[in-house]
Amino acid sequence: MLLISNHTETILDIMVSYGYVGNHNVKNSFQHYLNKEMDNKTKIIEYTTIQFFKNGFYKMSMDQLAIGMKISKKTIYKYFSSKSLLVETIIKVFQLKIKHDLDKIIEQGDCLLQLKKLSHYFINLYIKIDQKMLNDLVEHKPELWKQIDEFRGEVIKKVWESIINQGKEKQLIIDAPNEIIIGVVLSALRGIINPTFLTKNKIDITEAFEVTFKIIISGILTEKGKIEFEKQKWDIENENI
Repeated sequence: MLLISNHTETILDIMVSYGYVGNHNVKNSFQHYLNKEMDNKTKIIEYTTIQFFKNGFYKMSMDQLAIGMKISKKTIYKYFSSKSLLVETIIKVFQLKIKHDLDKIIEQGDCLLQLKKLSHYFINLYIKIDQKMLNDLVEHKPELWKQIDEFRGEVIKKVWESIINQGKEKQLIIDAPNEIIIGVVLSALRGIINPTFLTKNKIDITEAFEVTFKIIISGILTEKGKIEFEKQKWDIENENI
């Protein structure tokens, strides 16, 4: 039900309570129809996310997307009235997934394992996003890029607050105000992981994050924390969040 609005969910709750919604498997039931509609919408979002993240969205037309999915352009417009709405939906769904994944990370293991998982998670995430997508967002969707940056700040604060508090209790993270540590982390990521810096310096986004993260870690961990962090052995390829 990820893509259904709260209003729609409320309507469904009422319909279920009154028995108006039948079994999903009953072909003519409303719920069967709704599931089919949501499945079509989800397929469009999944395919378009891959294409936009790989090639950017500005130069990609709805015709190209329709051909790639082997559906009519009319079908895409049935669910998304414009490419702009499609881009915004993709970002919104992507952010929901990130929130979900990061919540799982901070629920697992100790703070050092969380740091390692956090690092590997974002490295693997940035591998999927080409520089063209970031450039398109900044140049053609500045308001959306601003919202993405605000989201990044909220997520960083929540995740790092949890990790820092745990680390301080175990004397693994330096005894500095949380606000300053989080501010340093956020400033570093905003300064480095942005299209202007990456394009100007011709640095790959994955490399940029990896180096930035290592510098941050070396700065906030105590000597005890650095020793314990190095002991963490973990195969990125085989680890599931």
